[in-house]
Amino acid sequence: MTDAVLSSGFLSGIRVLQIGDDVTGSAAAALLTFLGADVTRTAPTANCRAGPLITTANGTAAAVDLVLDRGKNVLADGIDADPADYDIVITDGATSAVAPRDGVVLVTVSPFGATGPLSHRPGGEITMQASGGLLATIEDADGVPVPAPGYVASKAAGAVTALAALHGLDRRNRDGGAVVVDVSAQEAVIFTAALPECAHVLYRCPGRAGSGRYLAPSGVFPCRDGLVRITAVENHQWKGLRTALGEPEWAAGLDERPARIENADTINARVTEWTSTRHKADCADLLQAHGVPSTPVNHPSELLASPQFAYRGSLQSVRLAGTDTVVPGPPWSISRGAPTARARRQGLTGLRIAELTHVLAGPIVGALLGAMGATVVRIEDPERLDIYRRSGPFADGVAGPERGAYYAVANHSKHSVLLDPAHACEDVAAILADSDVLIENVGSSRLQRLAVDPGELAESGRLTLRVSGFGSDGPMAGYRVYANNVQSYGGLAGLTTTTDGTPARLGTVLADPLSSVVGAVVIAAWAIGPCRTSGAVVDLSMAEVVTSTVSEFVAAATEHPPTGGAVARGVYRATDDRWVAVELSGEQCDTERAEFVAMLIATNRADDAAFKLQGAGVEAAVIRRAGELINDPHLASRRFFPEIAHPDPDLGTGQLVGLPWQFVGEGPVPLAPPPALGSSTADYTRTSHADITTT
Repeated sequence: MTDAVLSSGFLSGIRVLQIGDDVTGSAAAALLTFLGADVTRTAPTANCRAGPLITTANGTAAAVDLVLDRGKNVLADGIDADPADYDIVITDGATSAVAPRDGVVLVTVSPFGATGPLSHRPGGEITMQASGGLLATIEDADGVPVPAPGYVASKAAGAVTALAALHGLDRRNRDGGAVVVDVSAQEAVIFTAALPECAHVLYRCPGRAGSGRYLAPSGVFPCRDGLVRITAVENHQWKGLRTALGEPEWAAGLDERPARIENADTINARVTEWTSTRHKADCADLLQAHGVPSTPVNHPSELLASPQFAYRGSLQSVRLAGTDTVVPGPPWSISRGAPTARARRQGLTGLRIAELTHVLAGPIVGALLGAMGATVVRIEDPERLDIYRRSGPFADGVAGPERGAYYAVANHSKHSVLLDPAHACEDVAAILADSDVLIENVGSSRLQRLAVDPGELAESGRLTLRVSGFGSDGPMAGYRVYANNVQSYGGLAGLTTTTDGTPARLGTVLADPLSSVVGAVVIAAWAIGPCRTSGAVVDLSMAEVVTSTVSEFVAAATEHPPTGGAVARGVYRATDDRWVAVELSGEQCDTERAEFVAMLIATNRADDAAFKLQGAGVEAAVIRRAGELINDPHLASRRFFPEIAHPDPDLGTGQLVGLPWQFVGEGPVPLAPPPALGSSTADYTRTSHADITTT
C-alpha cells in the first residue's frame, strides 16, 4: 500500500486549515486527511516532544509530528493562509484569535473548553491524562498511577475534534453562516478513556468499574518471549481455558464465577506456570482455538512483523523527512459499491441508521450520530440481548433490562426495535430497506443468520460500518477479544510501563470508545461528502485504531530506537493522599528541579501543589477519578453530565456522559434518553411484538 491510496475520498473537495502546534489539532487534521480532505498546516514551531525521534538527513525530528503531518500541505515559515479560503479551520487554545467568518467552520480546541471556571487554564498531554480520568485507570502493582506513553490522550481528543468539525460542517451546510465549535480536551479524554468508570458512578453500581470487574484469569501472564494477555471472564471461556490446559486437576470445582473470584490467586499462579514455558503467540493461538480471548502483548517493533497487519496492509512504507520508515495507515479498509440513483438527503439530519451491535464499540457509534441528528434504530434480539441489558452492571445493583449503566451511556439518542424470532429476517430486511447506513459488530455468522450481506447493501448505495477487534479478514479475523486484548496487541499495553520497565495494569477500555469515535467520523464524512450516492463497506479494526495512538513509536521502531526529547513525566503523592502528575521539559529536566517538584508535592495538598507548580511554569495536574469528575464544578458548569428522563420508571431520572464539544452560544448538544427495550418496534416493523418475553 502506498500514499497514493491513503484517502477514502469521502471528504474530497473539503479544505481544512490547521493552525497551531498542538498534537490534538494535528491528529484531528490527520484523520480528515485520511478521509480525503485537502489539509494545510501553518508552519509548526520547534517543539520538544516526548517519545521517539526519527533520524533525518538534517538531524533528528519528533516522530509524532512527522507522522501526523503526512499527506498535509505544510506551509513554509513566513507564509500565511487566509482562513476564509477554507471550509474548516482547526485552532488550538494558544492560537484561538481567529475571527468567525461566514461559510467557515471554526473549531477551537482547548484543555478545558472555552467556558467554565477552568477555561483559562493551560495544559498539555499530562494535564489531559490526569484531568480526563485516563491516568486514574493505569496503575503499577502498588496502585501508583502510571502515565500513558507518548500522546495517547491528545490523539484521542484529536479524533473527537475531527468528529466535532464534521458536525460543524453539517451545520454550516444546513444553515449557512459562521459556525464556531468549542472542543474540550478534558471532556474528550473522559469520553474516550473513562466512560465506563463515569457510568459506574453515575448509576451507583456496586463493585469495580470497567475492566476492573473482570475475574481470574484476567491480566498479563509471562511467557518465554514476553507477555500474553488472557481475559477468560465468562463461564464458557473458563471451560475453553480448562480444555486448552488439558483439564488440570486444580481447575476442578471452579466452573462458577464466585468460585473463581475466591480462588483468583491460585488460578493466576497456575496459569502463569502454564504460560511461562510457551511463546506468547502460541499461547494466544491455542487459547483462541478454544474460544478464550487472548493476544500477545506486542511492542512496536513486533507490529512490523504482524501477520494480521501484513494481510490487511495496515502498515505502509513511506519516506518521512528523507528517511524510509513504516507508519500505520487508516485503521479501516473500504470496499466500494456501485453508484446509485437513489435520492438521498445529504448530511446528518435525516440520515437513517440501522444498528446490529452489542457491548460498547458498535453501540457508541450510533449514540454519537444519533445525538448529531441521525435517526438510529437499534435492532435487538430477545434471544441474545446486549450483555449490558442482561448482566449489568446495573443501577443501584438492581437487575433489569433498562437499568444497565454502560448500556445507558452507549445507547442514548436511539430507537429500539425488538425482533420477533419467527420473523427476524423479514423485520431486519424491512428496517434496512429504509436505512442509509448499517453499523454492525456482531460478526459474519450472525449477519448470515439474519440474511444481511454488507456487499449487497453497498451495491444498493448503502454504507456498512463493520467494527471488530482485528477486522473482518486476515488470519486473526475471528479472534475473540475485549478492549484490553486489542490494546495489548496494538502496542499500547507494551509501551505502558513503570520507570523500571515493569508492565503497568492498563485498566482503561480506551479501544472501545475511541474506535467508536473513529467509526462515527467515517460515517459522518460519507454522509456529508460527495460519496453519499455510492455505497461502501468500511471494515474498522480496533487493533489498528490502538496502533494509531502510538504511531510515532511504530515509525521509529528499530533495533535500538532513539529516545525522545528532554521531557520527563512523573506522578507524586500529596499530603491528602491524592496524586499529582507533572511533566518537565527542556531545561526543567534536571535533578534539582525534579527534587524540588517532589518535595513541594510531598508537603502540600494536591490542589495546592498543582496550583503552585503551574505558577512556577511547570505543567502539573491533579489525577482525577470518576467520582471526582462527575462532581467537578467546572464540568457541571458546562453541563457535561446531562440529566435525562430514564426509561426505567423506578429510576425516574438518570445522567449521561455528554458530547465533548459545544456550538458556541448554544451550550451542550442535547442528548435523548436510552430507549426502553422494543419501545419503537411498532414504528419500524410490520407488527408489534409486545408478547415476546425477554427473561
